[in-house]
Amino acid sequence: MADAPVEMGPFRGAPQTVALVKRYAVQSQRHPDVRLLAEDVLQGVKSKDYLSECLALYNFVLSSTRYTNDPRNVELVKKPWRVARQIRAGQVPGLDCDDLVCLILALLLAVGREVQILTVGFRRQHFQGQIQYSHVLVRVREPRTGRWVVLDPVAAEDTRSMIRRVQVAKIWPVA
Repeated sequence: MADAPVEMGPFRGAPQTVALVKRYAVQSQRHPDVRLLAEDVLQGVKSKDYLSECLALYNFVLSSTRYTNDPRNVELVKKPWRVARQIRAGQVPGLDCDDLVCLILALLLAVGREVQILTVGFRRQHFQGQIQYSHVLVRVREPRTGRWVVLDPVAAEDTRSMIRRVQVAKIWPVA
């Protein structure tokens, strides 16, 4: 169903989840609810202060949502345009790390930022021959300096210490 608010299925690993997050984020960047939400958030940010734009969108998502785990053994990914619509209606959606990343990606894409998905693991673990990642984050390129900034909607202010514990990581470009 093309307009379903979420896609659910058994968890099959990072590649399948990342593919879905990328698809939803890229599709949602053009949705009016996502663009309008981004514009609303950025009203107080100085024009062309790109780092502040990225941080404003990130902090807004942190303050406007609630972290909620997926059901056990189920991968649930919510479409960013539906989440943006909920937020604009005054609701506080419950999202897990891949939902939060998907929303942040869509908002950043809606204002022209270059983004990547970063999957990380805190132990070297394999399942069926593949490295297992346990967490997902956003990387955004600040256009003036070209530096990549890591935005972790779960670790938030503890991102730096979380990054130090990472044992395996993979970067997934988002077109």
